[in-house]
Amino acid sequence: ATTGEVAGGRAAGVLAALFAVSVWAAWIPVTRLGVVTSLSPWDVSVLRFGTAGALLLPVLLLRWRQVPWREFGPLAAMIAGAGVPYVLTFGYGLQVANSGQGAVLGPGANSALVALLAFFVLREVPARNRVLGLAITLLGVGYVIAHDVALGGVRLEGFLLILAASFCWATYTVASRRLLLDPLTTTAVVSVGNAALLLPPYFAFGGGAALAAAPAADLWLQALYQGVLTAVVAMIAYAYAVQRLGATIASSFTPLSPVLAASFGALLLGDRVDTATGFGLAAVALGVVVASRPSRRRGVASAE
Repeated sequence: ATTGEVAGGRAAGVLAALFAVSVWAAWIPVTRLGVVTSLSPWDVSVLRFGTAGALLLPVLLLRWRQVPWREFGPLAAMIAGAGVPYVLTFGYGLQVANSGQGAVLGPGANSALVALLAFFVLREVPARNRVLGLAITLLGVGYVIAHDVALGGVRLEGFLLILAASFCWATYTVASRRLLLDPLTTTAVVSVGNAALLLPPYFAFGGGAALAAAPAADLWLQALYQGVLTAVVAMIAYAYAVQRLGATIASSFTPLSPVLAASFGALLLGDRVDTATGFGLAAVALGVVVASRPSRRRGVASAE
């Protein structure tokens, strides 16, 4: 490939990553709105994967032979990492933590976890500037947690759940990079796989009654935002970014979403951004700026 083609591919990857994290920034307050009003995290998961799975089932059937089904470990990590375990742990965490805290602990911690997993699994060695950026990000994450612990740890359980969700997403990012499926096929496998695993037991144990009792506006909002925009459109964009940029660089854009998520949470839900959360937001924003700077290092295998 020519220099221009490489630069064009990187630019397209950057735009895809920015679009995906913008959509996911609003996902945090939208999800919190659902789980603190009329829906449970299980209901939100069903609306997300039921909608996305129905839309992408024809795609998976057409591309069935492109999926390396014998790669059970990476496939399972990819399906679970961006699937029901991720939505449930994040959803239950957001019942305790507010949008700003969820944004700091979710996307912020995710970048560091992806870098660690990519190093051990994919042998992607991050450049020094990215290590520094991730360290700044983790400083913000740690401060938010330490501040809450100092006040009695009233939200600590929610924080731990959101951190668990971050680890789930890190496994998805690294597994999708290892499998190297095209973005649409990746998204179809995740969506249909989770729908097939979740929907039968959910409705068998009476989950349909919960959906029937919820306001129609809440169902439509979650189904469209979760199942179409977040689970399909943004997932395709992010998978494309991972292909173009690598797992570590693609994930380095995710800390941009906390500031947007906190802003949306304050506007839509009245979630207050306290001093600790504000420091955490500033740290993860600075971390992504530092991590995204071009590195001058040469001759070392890196995530660039």
